[in-house]
Amino acid sequence: MKLFTFSARKLVVLIGCVACSGLACAHGVDDHSGDPAYAKYYQQPVNWGGCPPSLFTDGSTIQCALVTVPVDWADPSQGDITIGISRPLHPAPYTRLLLVNAGGPDNSSASMAEMLEQWQPQVQIDHLVVGVDLRGITDGLGTQVSCDYAQRSGTENFMDGDSRNPTAASVQAQQDWWNRSIATCLHQHAAFLKGINTPNHARDLNLVRAILGFRNADLLGVSSGSSLMAYATRMFPERFGRVVLDSNMNWVHLDWQRQALHRAAMDQLNLQQAFIPFIARHNDQFHMGTTPGDVMTTFQRIYQATSEHRMGSVTPDQALASLDGTGMWIFWDLLVSPSLSAMSAALDGDPSHIAAAEQMAAVTFDDLRTRASFNPMADALQCNDSGSTDPRSMAQKIADVRTYWAVGASTLVDKCQHWPWRPALDRRLESRTRVHALMVQNEFDPSTPYLLALRDRRENGHAARMVLVNNGATHGIMFDNDPCPIDAEFAYLNSGVMPARDVVCQARPMHSFAMQDTITYEYGHPAAGWWLPPPPNVHQVTWLLVP
Repeated sequence: MKLFTFSARKLVVLIGCVACSGLACAHGVDDHSGDPAYAKYYQQPVNWGGCPPSLFTDGSTIQCALVTVPVDWADPSQGDITIGISRPLHPAPYTRLLLVNAGGPDNSSASMAEMLEQWQPQVQIDHLVVGVDLRGITDGLGTQVSCDYAQRSGTENFMDGDSRNPTAASVQAQQDWWNRSIATCLHQHAAFLKGINTPNHARDLNLVRAILGFRNADLLGVSSGSSLMAYATRMFPERFGRVVLDSNMNWVHLDWQRQALHRAAMDQLNLQQAFIPFIARHNDQFHMGTTPGDVMTTFQRIYQATSEHRMGSVTPDQALASLDGTGMWIFWDLLVSPSLSAMSAALDGDPSHIAAAEQMAAVTFDDLRTRASFNPMADALQCNDSGSTDPRSMAQKIADVRTYWAVGASTLVDKCQHWPWRPALDRRLESRTRVHALMVQNEFDPSTPYLLALRDRRENGHAARMVLVNNGATHGIMFDNDPCPIDAEFAYLNSGVMPARDVVCQARPMHSFAMQDTITYEYGHPAAGWWLPPPPNVHQVTWLLVP
């Protein structure tokens, strides 16, 4: 079946390229650069200034600017908004441009670009590194909106502070509450929210390239940024050259809701087989026990204590939110270890320990019972791109949340249930084009599963190459200084040298700033030579959390 599907896809691509003209296949879509109606965008000056502090960086080594873009690239009469961009304060000599997107999708690309320059300075060899924010992001300089949540009825799934213990009635109440919230938001900001989609983001990238004075640009996208950069090179293949996709979403056929379902299962498997054993090996930091069973028992006690209101104001959702930081090692010292350690200590009932746990919980997770407003950017992007595609029944959703309890509750509510606009992604463009890119991927990535990255690689054929880190168990390779994948990335980015075939690297032992394993563990299927191994079996999840 897989061979047949692959062959059929190649046939579709071939037919598509025959059907379109040679110019259309080679040059992609019209970027409107020659249209007088768009002249003000392409002729705008770039005024660089200071950058605000962001999630991980203080902005002290970069400059930032605002770029004006049309709300709707298909109709510039709808008005304008702004997006933020960044560049190094003292750039090294360069002849090429590298546009960077941080993923999230609500993450600051300015912050990520600054981190790259500090942690991987070779990224600046012959490149001007420019972070380009998506429209509407919270942690950025550009145009943003905020919407008020609808009045709560008190029967929503999260109202007891435990989203992992749903009933059909409580999930329906939460769905209704979300539908009321987003309906009001859409009424207030319809034009702006309709314009938040991947095709418009890709056109924004192309505009930034043009106004910075470059005929071509290279691209680096991490996590959900991989889907943006893949789509951008489909739209403008003649403008975007060397493309690196780090921690890949399913960009062959981008579908946000189905991606989230795969993520919930893989995240749970990663937690069970990789991170809980890591916690046990570093009991001096987490204080939860020296075996995986001990750690799970301690977390079960934390979960039940918060459910029974024996840990002050700390809720079960706040306890579980600590585990949502396990995917990236840079969070382990900053968030996960302090949170879990504080909650573990608070099990003794000491008021000072409970107060410390409450303080960490407030940093970890905003309580939806009291939060008044939200930024709709991420939801608008996902709904505009691919719409409502979750095929599960209510009963299956509830069963999945109890199986995939780490992040599965995030898939309960269909944020796109009554979305007023058709999906913006061009499925014909996806089917008739290939993405020429270097993919880098961890085998046990909990957030962008290797299963979907492997599907991208296989269905995209010889246009792409993958650098797989065998037994790599975190998300985001660029921030982990592993020479094997990093050398392959920069050989391509800096010299244009694409590997002749896929590359399989061996992961280094798990580590953070303060914690270091001494050996590497086998998590999935063993890799042999350069052959890409099968993806992990997510049905191995067996540890349940009892309400």
